[in-house]
Amino acid sequence: MSGILLMTDSTCDLPVEMVRRFDIRIVPTYVQFGQESLADDGVQLTRTDFYRRIVNAPIHPTTSAPPLGQTYTIMQQALNDADHVIALTAPAKLSGIYNIFRLVAEQTDPKRVTLLDSGMLSMGMGWLVIIAAEMAESGATPAEIVAAITALQPRADVWAALDTMLYLRRSGRVGWAASVVGNFLNIKPVIRQHDSVVTSITRVRTSQRMFNALVDLAHQNAPLDRLAVMHTANIENAQRLLAALADIHPNHEPVIVEVTPVIGVHVGPQGLGLGVIRAAS
Repeated sequence: MSGILLMTDSTCDLPVEMVRRFDIRIVPTYVQFGQESLADDGVQLTRTDFYRRIVNAPIHPTTSAPPLGQTYTIMQQALNDADHVIALTAPAKLSGIYNIFRLVAEQTDPKRVTLLDSGMLSMGMGWLVIIAAEMAESGATPAEIVAAITALQPRADVWAALDTMLYLRRSGRVGWAASVVGNFLNIKPVIRQHDSVVTSITRVRTSQRMFNALVDLAHQNAPLDRLAVMHTANIENAQRLLAALADIHPNHEPVIVEVTPVIGVHVGPQGLGLGVIRAAS
């Protein structure tokens, strides 16, 4: 039996090799194409299939939190395999996932479950999960891990440059995006997700300018402890972005990840992003 296992939801965007390395338990969220509900688990709905389908979908897909029963099963198995479970979720202000985890923790063994609202999405949350898993492997206690992750949260950031505002507007999750109309849909927004809030940093008109905006943000926030380059069906530009940041040299090996469909519903294809943990000052 392990001492501590990490549990999270599929919005974390963690690469498969990291999930396997630390035996992280992931609860899939769901994407609905009309009456078809698909688990965001890389099996029922792959990233390739999703980004192909969303472009031609007659009705914009929607997302939903995982069901209680499935979350219960995964958490109970984690409790069977470990003395303690630390669960980090997507922000409660942006999703119902946290509340599902909270209800399940109360139904299983609340004294052995520590639940944290990460305040982050994608690799902003993913890096927090990995750091918690590294600490657990090194023998840290649940209290020590919670204190460390809480201290790290202000240093976590996600920046995303979207090819269009269309999908963010359709999702209805961000008030300022929902108000955008007409020709402004062709503007490419650069947004920040931090501390449970999505804000607009700038809006540009070309793909190169949105690329440059991300490069500038990374350099302005260096030095970095962790760096992930994220993309939505845009691998060539993701590789180009990582190469443009080679001079930053984060403390740990950077990764490239394709954003999971449940987030892709809101941002659409051809986007780029960065998920970082800034180095301690």
